[in-house]
Amino acid sequence: MLVNPLRYIVRFILLLAVNTVCAQSYVPGQSYFSEHNYIEYIPGTLPIIISVPHGGYLEPTSIPDRTCGDAVYTNDANTQELSRDIIESIYATFGCYPHVVINHLHRSKLDANRNLFEGACGNDSAVLAWTDFNRFLDTAVAEVLDAYGRGFYIDLHGHGHTIQRLELGYLLYTDELQLDDATLNNDPYLSYSSIQFLASDNSGDLTHAELLRGAFAFGTLMAENGYPSVPAQNDPYPATDDPYFSGGYNTAERSSYNGGFIDGVQIECNMNGIRNSADNRQKFADTLASVLRQYLLLHMFSDAELPVCTPVSLQDHEQLNSFLSILTQPVQETVLVNCQADFLVIQSLTGARIAAVQQPHGLVYINMQHAPSGMYVAQATACGISRSITFVKL
Repeated sequence: MLVNPLRYIVRFILLLAVNTVCAQSYVPGQSYFSEHNYIEYIPGTLPIIISVPHGGYLEPTSIPDRTCGDAVYTNDANTQELSRDIIESIYATFGCYPHVVINHLHRSKLDANRNLFEGACGNDSAVLAWTDFNRFLDTAVAEVLDAYGRGFYIDLHGHGHTIQRLELGYLLYTDELQLDDATLNNDPYLSYSSIQFLASDNSGDLTHAELLRGAFAFGTLMAENGYPSVPAQNDPYPATDDPYFSGGYNTAERSSYNGGFIDGVQIECNMNGIRNSADNRQKFADTLASVLRQYLLLHMFSDAELPVCTPVSLQDHEQLNSFLSILTQPVQETVLVNCQADFLVIQSLTGARIAAVQQPHGLVYINMQHAPSGMYVAQATACGISRSITFVKL
């Protein structure tokens, strides 16, 4: 397999130039927003990048509904909420944050998993949001490559298919995954793959087919931890008539399919047992974080090559969740906050205060009936430590 190094080096130099001109000091784990707060970037220090293109709720009237191309309006329910649980679980497992980029616009206004024309349909505000989404991803890629030289990218989605399993998209179609291992290990199928760099350089010298559906494949590790997946060792490919998402624009653009050293996968999460409740989202997030660490150490890095982080104990992780959590997302008239702190404040991103509560201990109901639609921040302070969570009010 031949990676195109010149193409990638040129792109990387351009990214470094852009990030140098637009230099900004990012604090890991803190949210940064684009204009109008349509796109959120949470920087990290791990070689993990996660994007959430279809979990947004904002439907500004200034952006018309998309009509170009084969426009799809259905959102991936609860993927934004799932991503925030994943962030916390990764922090609890590694002691460091991943890079995360979240699109807050509803899919009817912006499809952040399509090219610029199909995703924004020519609307200036949508074009700017699409550009910001990709600019933040460029920043995350540059940071990961500068620190590690390689990384792992996840484009997080949710599917509504009948079969309740994870669909892992490596840019290979169903009929291609049905091919035998020897065929998958050679071009052209290797060159189609979103993990082609990993297939050429991994710690166990595993083949492409083994990385897709062998004993140490990502899907196999998830399946062994209670989340059926395809492809995986016990479910190596979808049946011909099974619906299956093989991956989209983001996976093609950000993974080693497009050259370079970031391998990636589109994860389509089923609803039952994963996205359908807060408890299930948290359990899945904990499992994904654990499997990600196992996967990175198996295939990409040694312990010494990962950052020196202090994993959070299970007790501390539970305390972190109880310190501040939002139980209603998105918010319509009332936001239900679970908070154990000295002080809780709800405010808009511009600083307009909606409510303040002294010494909240347990469930707190905040009336937001008269607050305008948009993004808000819940910030709790306890023992001099502050924690913030963003949420959407419809």
